[in-house]
Amino acid sequence: MKFPYRHGLFFALMALLFMAIGGLVVWGHFEKWLPSQIEGIALVALLLMVWMVRRVYFIPKQVDYFLKSLLNKNYTMNYPSVKDSKLDDMYEGMNNITRIYQDSLADLEYKQLYYDRLLRIMTHELRNSITPVISLSSDMLKRPENYSAEEMHEGMEVIHDQCVSVKAFLDSYRQLTHLPAPVKQEVDVEKLFAQLQRLMAHPSLHFTWGNGMKVMADADQLTLVLTNLIKNAREATEGQPDACIRIVASEADGSPYISVSDNGPGIPDKMAEEVFLPFYTTKRNGTGIGLCLSRQIMRLHGGDLKLNSHYGQGATFMVTL
Repeated sequence: MKFPYRHGLFFALMALLFMAIGGLVVWGHFEKWLPSQIEGIALVALLLMVWMVRRVYFIPKQVDYFLKSLLNKNYTMNYPSVKDSKLDDMYEGMNNITRIYQDSLADLEYKQLYYDRLLRIMTHELRNSITPVISLSSDMLKRPENYSAEEMHEGMEVIHDQCVSVKAFLDSYRQLTHLPAPVKQEVDVEKLFAQLQRLMAHPSLHFTWGNGMKVMADADQLTLVLTNLIKNAREATEGQPDACIRIVASEADGSPYISVSDNGPGIPDKMAEEVFLPFYTTKRNGTGIGLCLSRQIMRLHGGDLKLNSHYGQGATFMVTL
C-alpha cells in the first residue's frame, strides 16, 4: 500500500527530530535544557507518532469493513465526504462500487423474475395449445371408423390451426429474446416523423419536433417502437370523435426523448407495470409482446420506455434515448 506524499514527509520529519534529539544527548547539548522541556518534546513527538500510526492503520480497517459489508450483502453503508482528499477519493470509489454492486444484484433479481414468469407463460400456453391436438389426434388414430371423410378433414384443420398458433407463439418468443444489437446512426427526426405519418396515416395524429432535431438511434428499430406505440394509441382512441394522438420529440436536461400521448381511457394503475410484461395482453387477438419488445429495444439503445397514465385521462409513453 502506498502512503500519501505528506505521510511520508511526516515520517521523515519525525525521524529527523528523533535523530536531532539523540545527537543532542550524545554531544551533551541537552544539559542546558530542563528535564520538563525534554519530556514535553518527547511526549509531543510520541503522540504525533501514535496519531500517524493509527491513521495509517485506519485505512486498511475501513477497506476490510467495506469488503465484509459487500460479502454480507449490506448495501446501506455510505462513506461521508471528509477533508482529506485522498480519503475522500477512496470513500467516493467505495460508494460507487456499492451502488454498482447493488444495481447489478437488483438487475439479476429482476431478470430471474422475468424469465420465471416467461417460463410459466410458455408452459401454460403450450400446454393449452397441445392438449386438444393430442386428444383429437389420439381419438382419430384409435377410432378412425367413427369419422367420415369430412369430419377427418375438419379434425386435420383443427390440428393444423393449433400448430400454426403454437408456431406463432414461439416466433414471438424468439423475436423477444433474439433482438439484434442496434446499429446507431444520426436520425433526422423530421424525416422519421414524415415516414411515420405516411405509414400510420390518420387524422388524429399530430407530430411536433424541434427544427433540425436529430437523435442517435437505429432508425429501423426506433420506427418499430414508435409504430407499436402509435398503433396502441389508435386502438385506445378508436371510436372517439375527438380522438387525438400527439407525437412529440424534444429534449429534457440535454437528453432527447419522443413521447406518444393519447386522450383515450388511460391505463389503470395496477396495470401500469404489467403492460410491459411478456405476453400480457387485454386484446382479443394480441400477442402481448409489443410493449415488452419496444422496451427491450430502447434499453439496448441505452434508454428506456416508460408509461405515464391516469385512468380516465389518457396515456403517455415516453421513449428516452
